[in-house]
Amino acid sequence: MTTKEILFNGVVVGTHESTGDDKKDAELVLIFLKEKGLHKPISLNDQIFRQANSFAKIANEIYDHDLKTSPYKGSSVSPFVVNAAFSIELYLKTIHNFYGNQIRGHHLSKLYENMPNNGKVHFLNAALDIRNRYELTKGSDITTCLESLSYAFENWRYVYEHQHIETELQSIRYTLHVSFEASCRVKEEIK
Repeated sequence: MTTKEILFNGVVVGTHESTGDDKKDAELVLIFLKEKGLHKPISLNDQIFRQANSFAKIANEIYDHDLKTSPYKGSSVSPFVVNAAFSIELYLKTIHNFYGNQIRGHHLSKLYENMPNNGKVHFLNAALDIRNRYELTKGSDITTCLESLSYAFENWRYVYEHQHIETELQSIRYTLHVSFEASCRVKEEIK
């Protein structure tokens, strides 16, 4: 058997004998972490927020690598939009979850419309604070951006089924940033 190090937040906290079965090894490591008092269950809300961050990270990497400069790589637009839209959806669901609402669906405008008023206040304030960082079409506000992206996750996954589908990259980036920031603000309020 092979001895493997157990890392917790990048620090070696122990070792274990590998069984050769990754699933069994993971169970043994979890037992070890619990015994040492290092394992703490992750709340549903933190799970949703972390997943939103993961999709946002990928969307931002696609944008930075393939879409930031002209000419941009056209084949990267769909993966960017899908990852960004799904991330926005998860951030909106995070806000709902902070207030105790379990909500389903992909329609971004409806997720916003059904949001508790305190969440909307944080969302709109974040939008005002962030807007000048993005070159948006004159007159665009966050609710207009959300409406234009409401079906982006569904439509851009199957972009080949649509003859003419358009989007504005800056409004997506703006909405993604606002959604992240609003989630963080709600989290701070709830603490």
